[in-house]
Amino acid sequence: MNFIPSSYSILLALMFLEALGLPVPSEVIMPLAGYFSSQGQYNLLGAIFVGTIGATIGSFLDYFIALFIGESVLLKYGKYIKLNQANLNKMYLWFNKYGIFTVFFSRFLPAIRALISYPAGLARMNLLKFFIATFAGQFLWNGTLAYIGFLFGRNYSAIVSQVDHITYIITIMLIITLIVVIILYKRNFLKYKR
Repeated sequence: MNFIPSSYSILLALMFLEALGLPVPSEVIMPLAGYFSSQGQYNLLGAIFVGTIGATIGSFLDYFIALFIGESVLLKYGKYIKLNQANLNKMYLWFNKYGIFTVFFSRFLPAIRALISYPAGLARMNLLKFFIATFAGQFLWNGTLAYIGFLFGRNYSAIVSQVDHITYIITIMLIITLIVVIILYKRNFLKYKR
């Protein structure tokens, strides 16, 4: 098997950049990694693992940025949208209760996948829960995409069009999930407000 160690580094770096919110879509990277696996240039499980590690490291960087500078910035400029410490505390309580589900499901949503780490850090979400939700969600997402690339092999154009359809279906399902989460948030927010 023709492994190229530096290519794993490139995969890790690209997935790290995606987690930071840069326009480096996993919907293209991971099926391509699956394709290269079918050609013997990657080990499929290794590619999934490396991609997930890269995304997880990037997510932790986002988390710590929000943890250390997020609250001060929000409180400084939040007054313009009537955001204060009391409201933040309510958000922290809710996020620490339901955050593990929110982070996990958000890993399947384009754009939100990269942004969800910021509220998690802002809310000081338990690091172990954040790691479990992030790694599990990223592993399932990356694994699915890479496996599609592996199965379709040379038909890469077909992969991209199929991934678009799958992404739409997953997005609809997760929007429904997010609506349920928002309803739970509103109920709990009103409970804390009383």
